[in-house]
Amino acid sequence: MRLTALLAGLGLLLGSGAAGAEAVAPEQFEAMSEGRTLYFTRDGQSFGAEQYFPGRRALWRYEDGACAWGRWFPRDGLICFDYEGGDGAQCWTFEGDGTSFSAALIDEGGPTGLLLRMSGADTRPLDCPGPGVGS
Repeated sequence: MRLTALLAGLGLLLGSGAAGAEAVAPEQFEAMSEGRTLYFTRDGQSFGAEQYFPGRRALWRYEDGACAWGRWFPRDGLICFDYEGGDGAQCWTFEGDGTSFSAALIDEGGPTGLLLRMSGADTRPLDCPGPGVGS
């Protein structure tokens, strides 16, 4: 799926005529991400990609090529991710305005300053090393 089609779908989820960015609810996030791979940047530089599976499972691929399996879940209006071998759940606010989509990391009730922007989306599996991981 092309980024423009995904963003258009996100715009429909948020409603037309919305002024400014609006929070993406967990149900909206699930509808726009499941079965897709989303690509993220930080400060204009590639940051990583995540492939989303049924059952709110996810596979994150770091820029160095390492991958981590995890799951996502809603918590207190945020979308949280917990990865195998990680340090516990990381929670994010996802926002979109129909033309752009971003995710801000939240810790201890406030933003950390880490802001990711979605730079692309498709349905290709991630290229991850190891048996049973990605393509």
